[in-house]
Amino acid sequence: MKQLVAGLLLSLCAGVLTAAPAVPEAGLKAEMAGEWESALTVYRSVLEQQPRRVDLWLRMADIYHRLERPDEAIDALEQATQLAPDDAALAYRLSRAYAMADRPRDALEQCLNAAGLEPTNVEYLHACLQQANWARDRAAAHASIQSLLELAPGDQEALRSRALWHQWMGEYPEAATAYDDYLQYFPDDHDAAVARIQVLSWAGDREGATEALAEYRTRFGDTDEYQRAKAQLLLQRGRFYSASDLLTPLAKRHPDDYDIHFARVLATRASGQPSEALGSLAVMEKLKPEEPETREVGRVTRAPLRSLVGITGDHQFDADDIRITTGTVFGELALTPETRVLMGYSARRVSTREDSEFEADDGDRNTMDYVGWVGARHQLHRRLEVEARVGRGNIEGGGDYGHYRLEGNWYPHDDLMLQLSRERSLYALSPLSVSREIVETENRLRVVWHPYPLYQVEGWVSASDFSDDNSRLEFYLAPSRNVYQSGPWGVNLGLSAQRFTFDKDLDNGYYDPDYFNRFAGTALFYWSPNVDDWVGLRTSLGWHKDDTFSSYEFGSDVELEALIGRYRDWQFHGRIAYADRLQETGRYYGTSLHLGVIRRF
Repeated sequence: MKQLVAGLLLSLCAGVLTAAPAVPEAGLKAEMAGEWESALTVYRSVLEQQPRRVDLWLRMADIYHRLERPDEAIDALEQATQLAPDDAALAYRLSRAYAMADRPRDALEQCLNAAGLEPTNVEYLHACLQQANWARDRAAAHASIQSLLELAPGDQEALRSRALWHQWMGEYPEAATAYDDYLQYFPDDHDAAVARIQVLSWAGDREGATEALAEYRTRFGDTDEYQRAKAQLLLQRGRFYSASDLLTPLAKRHPDDYDIHFARVLATRASGQPSEALGSLAVMEKLKPEEPETREVGRVTRAPLRSLVGITGDHQFDADDIRITTGTVFGELALTPETRVLMGYSARRVSTREDSEFEADDGDRNTMDYVGWVGARHQLHRRLEVEARVGRGNIEGGGDYGHYRLEGNWYPHDDLMLQLSRERSLYALSPLSVSREIVETENRLRVVWHPYPLYQVEGWVSASDFSDDNSRLEFYLAPSRNVYQSGPWGVNLGLSAQRFTFDKDLDNGYYDPDYFNRFAGTALFYWSPNVDDWVGLRTSLGWHKDDTFSSYEFGSDVELEALIGRYRDWQFHGRIAYADRLQETGRYYGTSLHLGVIRRF
């Protein structure tokens, strides 16, 4: 804004008054000699006798500006404006002085006053638009834009500002239309073409954004700007691996481009490249260390890479009074951004009511078991993460058992995740199953697919072998779609289908039907005001049947979950769930509670 003032505040005031008295000769001589204080003394003495001399107030304003005394220059201009309130040029000059003094609201007020006095003055209207943008006054900006477009329908600044205002306000469809209008007059503006791609994507017009990106490439070629725009589009669609492939060479060609490194942090941290994310974060912190975005992206990027300790408590009970209470302490030691050491210990109490069919073989209604483990998690490749845990479990009053878990997460494509796991653990569903020391070894293949940004399909198939010579096979499929998103609020709707079968019905203290089928509609309502906090309400309504039912029966699940402090030093997690359908033990009605806390270091 200072450039708007440079060179004008020293101009003479010819034309402000049609017939101004002669300037005192002593003042003119002092100015020509560069004796500014002497000139000011002359003009002040005259103004004491003739306070309505607008020309002298303006000459004093010029001198104050030359002496770099902006407040006194503004005072002199204010005096002149009060004496000539209908002078548009004078109001415009005061506006620019306010702008140089970093007073956007005052600058806008005087500019609007000048434009009101001369409504066809395009220079004034342009200045008012600049001041309105600076002051974030949408109403004033809109009025200036409308006036400019009435005078000149192809005015570049007015057309661009209209698009920007819609973009700033989150009115993305309107912004896209405004950019279309702008590009009709100025088709060679690269920045506007890129902005049009972005707002189309933010508006949810996936097809339109893709077409706009193709149009850009046809017109301007495979430029760095095209690569940047394509990467941003991929980021918005959750295609992090592809975005990273574009942003890494861009970051090398533009090592000091803050925005490219910002985007690259987002892409690499979500695509299994923590060290690369930290590298671009270091560039951001070097270029703009005090920028709020720098601090926030740094916090969110580093938090998952820090060491931590945690404790969780779980309690569940069902209609048959089977109660399972579990306490767990665990820790993760970060050796490198890609490698973590894992450790934990868990104690579990399983109980039932007196005379229950689920009592232990010795008649005990309560059992305890304990398990400890150590392990590691490592990012072998940006598309492959592996984890291994081994440990030993002990049943109070019984024997020991080996515990382990092996897991691999593979991302063959941006929209596809395959998880293969194998786990051996105690099948502790009742005092009876614990007392018989039944151990399950489960193999599971889980798939998560995002065919489009708003769609997800999750499914798995698992096969389990039990130490009592039983086996289980399970299939699960759940497609869903995000149907509503507005600010922190969102709604996902979907369907689910589940089927599992057991080879035998052994009456060993767990539910092992010949088959169990369930089909349901699902809904998730959530509120996430920021990246740290999330609250969700899940519900599942459907029908189920096993081999003992004559027909399908209705059943439902409801779960309330909260995650507080996802990327803070302290993280809290809570969940309460209720179901009025068959539980793992084969009983109706069940409630579960979970509480957890994590401390990062």
